Amino acid sequence: MTDVAGSVGSVELAAAMGALDTVFQPIVDLATGGVIAHEALTRGPAGVLARPEQLFERARREHRLAELDELCRVRALEAALAAGADRPDTLFLNVEPDGIPIGPAPAPAVEFVRAGGRLVLEFTERALTADPARVQWFANRLRHVGIAVALDDVGSHPSSLALMPFLRPEVVKLDQRLVQAPHDDAAARIGTAVCAYAEQNDAIVLAEGIETAEHERTARALGATLGQGWFYGRPGVLGPDARRIPPVGAPLARAPEGPTRRSPFATVSRSRPMRRGGLDEVALAAELLERRALTAEGPTVTLATVGPSGVPTGDRAARYVAAGETTSLVALLGAGAAPLPGVRGADLAEGDPLCSEWDVVVVGPHVAAALVARDTFGGDHQYTVVYDRGLVLELARSLMSRIVPAPNAAMPGP
Repeated sequence: MTDVAGSVGSVELAAAMGALDTVFQPIVDLATGGVIAHEALTRGPAGVLARPEQLFERARREHRLAELDELCRVRALEAALAAGADRPDTLFLNVEPDGIPIGPAPAPAVEFVRAGGRLVLEFTERALTADPARVQWFANRLRHVGIAVALDDVGSHPSSLALMPFLRPEVVKLDQRLVQAPHDDAAARIGTAVCAYAEQNDAIVLAEGIETAEHERTARALGATLGQGWFYGRPGVLGPDARRIPPVGAPLARAPEGPTRRSPFATVSRSRPMRRGGLDEVALAAELLERRALTAEGPTVTLATVGPSGVPTGDRAARYVAAGETTSLVALLGAGAAPLPGVRGADLAEGDPLCSEWDVVVVGPHVAAALVARDTFGGDHQYTVVYDRGLVLELARSLMSRIVPAPNAAMPGP
């Protein structure tokens, strides 16, 4: 019976994937009410797989999620191109965390970009928290071909606030809960953190779930400049729209990050003086930052190398385990894939300069600090602690890029 049921399910999913429909929801400039972009949304055929969440859950169970995810984007691009003069100037497309493509860009994407269109790929908070290193890698590849990145549903998972600087989204999409129920402490924390990120990184804040004039006023108060929701139109087919204006406020892709193989010590020592101290002195500096990760307001990310003593034991191990239970992400490089409960890890390649360093980096909405240290092979260490947020984030992104090896194939440009 199980094989028969599985076969029936596969046939049903295949039929649904052959009958996908794409609808488009307008995205407006809150200052003018003009439509500057559209988000493509997928609908399944009538029946049990009509709702997107049901369709994608079935594909996940049958190990066809990446295939379905790519198919949805292709169908959306084909529909947008078929609209001719009514083609969106800027198109938002969604990507599932398990569906990140590593092959060449699909032909409709190449055609859309060459026709002058802008593309924005949306990642959910779930994608970012599940595999931040892979998402960071893919976002950089997208920017190489001029595609911008949006982080969706911000506010539904607090961890994304600490991880957002790694993705560096050009667009931050506020979860509809913040727009529709803003009067609580969590909304205040998230709203101010998002606005601070947007101001510091020249990002655009887009509010979702706007259904009333009151929601629109709330979106403005939260710092949003773009809006999306039934107040401006339900998802539908593309056609003439008198509200359409040139996409002056639409996002443009950032410049991609350059190579990140330089170690934290090499980066910092270029511009900062180094102290000399014994192992106990450096260990205390590391402990202070590890404790800061546990006491900081809001979610944090801790990235570290194992240091001269290898995988932590005793009190230091307990701090990392505690941080893994209560913060957004804790990772130890040079410690294997899973060094401690709740702690992610990675091996280091032979010859990687991190093998001779002791680095601890702590990043969150309200904290940014890093210890960089290197054994001088004479019993002492060269080290320093830095608090400059821009520099700390540079070090953090360098360490994050080493957590998960990048896939072998990169997505070439259009």
